[in-house]
Amino acid sequence: MITFTEAWGGGDGCVGRLTPATRLICGALVLASCATASLKGFYGIVLLILVLAGWIAGCGLPLRRLGYLLGFAACLFLPLLLLVPVASLQGGTASASTTLHAALGVGVRGTLCLLVCGATFAALQPAELRQGLAALPLPGAMAALILQVVHQSTLLAEDSRCMVMALRVRGVTSASLIARLRCLFALPVLWLLHLVLRAERVSAAMEVRGFDGVLRGEPLTAASAWDRCAVTLALLVFGVTFALRLGAA
Repeated sequence: MITFTEAWGGGDGCVGRLTPATRLICGALVLASCATASLKGFYGIVLLILVLAGWIAGCGLPLRRLGYLLGFAACLFLPLLLLVPVASLQGGTASASTTLHAALGVGVRGTLCLLVCGATFAALQPAELRQGLAALPLPGAMAALILQVVHQSTLLAEDSRCMVMALRVRGVTSASLIARLRCLFALPVLWLLHLVLRAERVSAAMEVRGFDGVLRGEPLTAASAWDRCAVTLALLVFGVTFALRLGAA
């Protein structure tokens, strides 16, 4: 599985030529389309497949990363199918059919949203994420919070990798079962202490630097014609998807 830092960048599609703010807006609209699309009608399903394939190709998501995302989605959503036998034992065939339909809906929709987020990450670098958030008409505190979540997640992913390497160097992987269990039980406590200490250091550093919670950047005024066309197309796709969802309901 790829690390959190490897999930950013690497895309070579045409979406990368747009401004970071436009990429974020289009990614959010495609995500909203996948989250609200109807999985019942033929036209809705075809439109959803075309939108997903077009966004993945436009972002230039690498095939290797696409395979990892599909594997991660399988690990997340395939266990939902285990609820079907339980429902059949408790409520019969009708309950099992309803549970299967609900599990498939959650799994398919969740997989689509995961692929859209992975493709959007591939079209953005962490530095471009800051530029895009600063250019969007978002509250400064919200943009700063999103950026801090991404930044701290990157640092925690790197810390996790270093911790695993340290455990391997110290021979935990080849130790006895009792020693590995002790290490496993002690790891959450050490991890929480590490998180608390890091949060205190980040808070102190932000206070020393006079950070007021506002993310400043260039306003969204220099959008090109391609940016406007991309946002218009994404809005049109979301509108059609939402209309098909209302019609199916």
